[in-house]
Amino acid sequence: MRQETYAQLHMMLIFIISNLLALILMPAYLGYRGSLGEAGNSPWIAFYYLAMVILFTAVVLYIAKKKKINLLKGIFYFGITWTVFYAMFPIFYYFGVPFSDLISLIFSVFVVIWMAKNPEWYVVNLVGIFMATGVALIFGMALGLVPIIIFLSAFAIYDVISVYKTKHMVALADNVIEYKLPALFVIPAKENYSFKKVKSIKTQNKGDTGDKKKSTERDAYYMGYGDVLVPGILVVAAAANFGILAGIITLAGAVAAMFLLTVMVNSGKPQPGLPYLNAGAFAGFLLYLLMFG
Repeated sequence: MRQETYAQLHMMLIFIISNLLALILMPAYLGYRGSLGEAGNSPWIAFYYLAMVILFTAVVLYIAKKKKINLLKGIFYFGITWTVFYAMFPIFYYFGVPFSDLISLIFSVFVVIWMAKNPEWYVVNLVGIFMATGVALIFGMALGLVPIIIFLSAFAIYDVISVYKTKHMVALADNVIEYKLPALFVIPAKENYSFKKVKSIKTQNKGDTGDKKKSTERDAYYMGYGDVLVPGILVVAAAANFGILAGIITLAGAVAAMFLLTVMVNSGKPQPGLPYLNAGAFAGFLLYLLMFG
């Protein structure tokens, strides 16, 4: 029980660190502010990105069903390389590192090769923090507040449907764990846990942010990268539009919601993370507006 409590605190720490890093690194991403122009303020752009996620998920599940494992890994590794590159380039450029684009590319390729060669939980988590921080910053700076609110609402609804109705997000998590694909934070709940040794974990009692075997003990907690970066978009947007205090209070709301989510995950039932985390971020943002807006 003590080890599981540590794991839950570890999960919250990852969430907090990723979002605090986003707030700290905001100055490096000012170039993304308004970079999408009129499209960045269009409510429809939220549905465009949702459609892209649904299409990507469908393609991944189809490829996994056909057992095209090398193709599946290639898609994920390419996606992570591209994402880490765009996430790290503004930081290198901001600090005046020569050949920032080339350095960013080398860094992203190195990280992905390291993860492919050693897909252990701490490597996957480190890559996830890079990715979640960078993507939250890019979207939080590029999109307007209205599209972001629609974005978070639409993804929360999609998360509920994909876990409770179609259950395809549960199937996706199974494939991610079985083939060691970079899409989940992995938080050990037992000593000497190795993610590399984990085989396919069946879908019973598993959701986006937690996994529980048929036994009473849990080997690890699993939290999707999206469960960190999606509410992080609002954290960044709040800070960009109203100041750092707005971002911190928005983050505090999401963290409070994470405590509730943890309680629900411990029940052993599948739990979509975004409805809780996004609602908490919304609550924190509204609290800021009521107090200081």
